[in-house]
Amino acid sequence: MTVRDWDLRHYRFLAALAAHGSIGAAARETGMAQPNGSRLLEQMEGSAGFALARRTPRGTELTDRGRVIAGLASDVLEAAESVARAVGALERDRGTLHVSASMTVAEHLMPSWLAAAQERLPGMNLTLDVGNSDEVFDRLRSGEADLGFVEGPTVQTGFRYLDVARDELVVVVRPDHPWAARGEITPEEVATAGLVVRERGSGTRQTADLALAAHGTGPRFEVGSNAALAASVAAGLGPGVVSRLAVQLALRSGRLAEIATPGLRLRRVLRAVWSAAEPLPRSAQEFLAMIGNPAS
Repeated sequence: MTVRDWDLRHYRFLAALAAHGSIGAAARETGMAQPNGSRLLEQMEGSAGFALARRTPRGTELTDRGRVIAGLASDVLEAAESVARAVGALERDRGTLHVSASMTVAEHLMPSWLAAAQERLPGMNLTLDVGNSDEVFDRLRSGEADLGFVEGPTVQTGFRYLDVARDELVVVVRPDHPWAARGEITPEEVATAGLVVRERGSGTRQTADLALAAHGTGPRFEVGSNAALAASVAAGLGPGVVSRLAVQLALRSGRLAEIATPGLRLRRVLRAVWSAAEPLPRSAQEFLAMIGNPAS
């Protein structure tokens, strides 16, 4: 065996040894038993022709030459990861697109987008999962999704974004609520009321909390979906703060009443988001272009 025969297993082990200073820890990190790690190190030293590490009472430390090789090993591993990312992107370019969308986007915008994609992007294999905005970022970060849609006021670090739509939250009550007769309330009354709100992590909750923060606090009744929020308000649990998209039919039918809130900033932007560390697949680019030009 020569140095030219080293594979990624050798480089991973050496990088782990540099990081942990322990053959046992390096072996565990690279998925092997400690004796196998020791034999691998001996093989590498034999093919290199010099010692890569020395055993000490505190563990195993790299020699000067070993540290040089470990630094180069990190470069090799980074290059291999770049190749893996590029292969993944090329694979996705074949027409598979995994989308993760927050609930408001999934329920009220995605159906028409998917219908348009079926007509205008034939052959695209598109899958959709639904969660709150924090869950969308988690799925993008783990590689479970290629493209996400969120509704929160901020974009998490490590992601690129594109504004795709605008929305606003509204304060709603059942028609016989005292606020309905007034038609208008102050931000302080909203903030200190017992509000029905979405769960933490949802973009709707983040926007509402940010808007109300300067006006006081009151009890909150958390629910896990827009439909549950509207139903809870209609049942009399309390006023609610929710996307206008989610309650437009209930407002038209008179099942819920909207209350004006001058001075309360409840407008928001809905965004497409994707990892800044990964190339955006061609299928995702085509989907975003279609959203931006719905009539073309």
